[in-house]
Amino acid sequence: MSKSLGNVIDPRDVIAGASPQRRQFPHGIPECGTDALRMALCSHNVHGDDIRLDVNTVLSYRHFCNKIWNAVKFVLAALGPDFVPQPPEETVPQHPMDRWVLSRLAQAVGECGRRMEALEVHGAIAAVHHFWLRSFCDVYLVGDPVHL
Repeated sequence: MSKSLGNVIDPRDVIAGASPQRRQFPHGIPECGTDALRMALCSHNVHGDDIRLDVNTVLSYRHFCNKIWNAVKFVLAALGPDFVPQPPEETVPQHPMDRWVLSRLAQAVGECGRRMEALEVHGAIAAVHHFWLRSFCDVYLVGDPVHL
């Protein structure tokens, strides 16, 4: 983005949305929120000073954040109001799906940790994104929710 070219996006317009004002956004900018903007910025593998930020990428992360919210609400509803978590050292998953998703989570945590140690925030975001969408939501929650 360049001020001289007139293609700079005000982050406040991405966060709160903006009505049609510019040629680049004849339909305006949809409200994306701060979390989506942060994730979109962190997901870029930046080697220089420039980030090619696309509003559609931020909007995609807004949908991702919404998916996190909905999945957490679903799990909390399935667990019920009287749920009391066990200490992790006492938890032994019996259901094969529970063991599978925990193995995927361990892989994602390992990848996320390796990427953060290497200062590759974009890779850590990718690991979290992949686990949440491809393992947790698309397989674990859609599978047999009785085991929750």
